[in-house]
Amino acid sequence: MKVILIEPRGFCRGVQRALDKLDAALKSGQKIYALNEIVHNKTIIADYLKKGVVFVRDIQNVPPQSRIVFSAHGVPPEIYRQAQARDLKIIDAVCPLVKKVHREVLEFTKKNIPIIYIGHKNHEEVSGVYGEAPQNITIVENLDDIPRLPRGQRRYAVLTQTTLSAEDTQKIIAELKKSFSLIEPAQKDICYATSARQAAVRQTAPQVDAVIVIGSRNSSNSVRLKETAEAAGARAYLVDSYKELPPEIKQYKTIGLTSGASAPEYLVQECYAFCLA
Repeated sequence: MKVILIEPRGFCRGVQRALDKLDAALKSGQKIYALNEIVHNKTIIADYLKKGVVFVRDIQNVPPQSRIVFSAHGVPPEIYRQAQARDLKIIDAVCPLVKKVHREVLEFTKKNIPIIYIGHKNHEEVSGVYGEAPQNITIVENLDDIPRLPRGQRRYAVLTQTTLSAEDTQKIIAELKKSFSLIEPAQKDICYATSARQAAVRQTAPQVDAVIVIGSRNSSNSVRLKETAEAAGARAYLVDSYKELPPEIKQYKTIGLTSGASAPEYLVQECYAFCLA
């Protein structure tokens, strides 16, 4: 078997920054709480649980005056207010690119310009951005949502979740342009690391029999890598580690191997060794 290690892959700057913040907080020796998963990766979360980090879904479950980490995906402003009301010490690990989208929402809302936000409704990043101005944002997940937009409104600002498929987003924006005048419809909100990893998979997929993506199933950018490989004509597998690979993987002659932006490199190397064994 030949295994092609696809580059770039793995940690983006936002993920590394978030983990560095959490590691620094742990050095204090104090109990650390984290609201939601610091990043979407099963292995990383398991490691931090062993180190004593307490992950919570509701900030009301954090004792007053405790230290709390906000994840890379961001939170709505209401969560900051609740944290302050409980006198919590906030360790802000939100990705700077996600924060940029939050600021853009506020700028357009201040100008009374309605926003179309392209993203997945149940994702934490989307919930955080939407919470900035729910009265001014309409979430569009896919092409099917476009006909439901108010036809009386002709002008929208367009913002996007940072971990979307670049190709799918282009299709949605192209369709929106048929009916609406758009402000800043570029994909500037999609993280460069996300786009670069998708482009690398798109280029490699036609050269291999299958693509393995190391990443968790709740990781949006990892799921997009799998979809990108499949769209390019390759069989694709999204797994947390080589242990989840099916026996059929050994039947392929050539495999492309990559990882999502929140997957540790050592998991890639373990998978690489397994495939060549």
